[in-house]
Amino acid sequence: MWEGLRTNVLAAALLAGIVAAVIVRQVTGRGPGVWAIFLAGAFLMVASGVLTTGGAEAALASSAPVILFLFSLFLFAGALDQAGALDHLARWIVGRARRPEDLPAVLFVGFGLASAFLVNDALVLVGVPLLLRLSARLRTDPKPLLLTLAFSVTVGSVLTPFGNPQNLLISLASGLRDPVSVFLRYLLLPTAVNLAFGAWYLRRAFARETRAGASEFEIVRKDAPPFLPSSGWRRRLVRWPVLWAFPGTMIVLLTIDVTAAVVSGPTVPIWEIGGAGAMVLLLASPGRIRIVQRVDWTVLLLFAGLFVVVGGAVTGGVVQAVEGVLPLGPPGPSGPTYGAVLLGAVLGPQVLSNVPWVALQIPLLTGLGYGGSTPVLWIALAAGSTLAGNVTLLGAASNLIVAEMSEKAGIPFRLGTFVRYGLPLAALSITVVALSLYVGL
Repeated sequence: MWEGLRTNVLAAALLAGIVAAVIVRQVTGRGPGVWAIFLAGAFLMVASGVLTTGGAEAALASSAPVILFLFSLFLFAGALDQAGALDHLARWIVGRARRPEDLPAVLFVGFGLASAFLVNDALVLVGVPLLLRLSARLRTDPKPLLLTLAFSVTVGSVLTPFGNPQNLLISLASGLRDPVSVFLRYLLLPTAVNLAFGAWYLRRAFARETRAGASEFEIVRKDAPPFLPSSGWRRRLVRWPVLWAFPGTMIVLLTIDVTAAVVSGPTVPIWEIGGAGAMVLLLASPGRIRIVQRVDWTVLLLFAGLFVVVGGAVTGGVVQAVEGVLPLGPPGPSGPTYGAVLLGAVLGPQVLSNVPWVALQIPLLTGLGYGGSTPVLWIALAAGSTLAGNVTLLGAASNLIVAEMSEKAGIPFRLGTFVRYGLPLAALSITVVALSLYVGL
């Protein structure tokens, strides 16, 4: 009994310490990265005896599909950037604006749609330098464009299981049979509404700042390329296999998932399809080493440490203790409403960021009996934790990436400014999702 109590106390203390370290890092911007905090926490879970070596190995094995799929998306994003495709896409998006004050609206929709297919953390790594170059050419303040990027990848990435890491966690751990179809079923309409409103809102909010570059804008707009070049495709496809490997992988993934949902056929896990596509990409690419070097390994290390920490919290009885006091019942008429889960998903990430929050929520909810037969609850968790990123800078890792890269470029990225523009957008987008889930759209 005493040994079990010791394990419970140690697990709770370690988890509390890890959460506190993350909060301090998020608020002050000082100290080790979040990925390093979770790796250290994982080591302490094992070293203290809360989790055995075998338990840590089991936790890492359970995280393998998530890490592999993220690795695949990072490979695709790096290869697309190396091929100049993302720069080409950004310049084409800019060309859709008729006036400089249209830029925030056009960028918001463009990057929002792109983030539904490329994990948002990878997209902002490419998007920030692109927008810094654009603002330099326009001779305007880059902050409105960078804020637009941060807001857009949050709103757009909610649409698919592979738009962001927390959606991917939910799609692979919740038991959803056809995750792509489920996400599209519940989130396609509200995401379309939120992209349209966000474009209108940001155009009005940033019109004065972007209008300043009117004369330079015409030069930039004339330089915008066509969406698909008219010639030279054979040479491009041979030199840059990602130009056919990435769309091919997405088409296969969507086709298999949607077909399985419509005809109740066999399913193939999305991580297996993504991994196979990434393997084809590496085998076909002459510059495969440079593609691998572009991968953001810290995000993958974060997930490895995070899964071990969550495994320690489960083994140490912390999750079970929370289940005992949490006002959530099992699935059924007396179970929690999606609204309670949605509210927690919005507030929790402001303390812990969205990926760690979701990782801790999943064992809680599955322990209560929620699984593939309760999709609305999982969609509420996914949408709430994602859209929470527009409430404050702390709500999403993608926000912190934008802020860090902006600061390195000598451009201050303040929490107050982010909340000023992001909070109204977050309030409306969360309301739209909540109403959509409530009426069953």
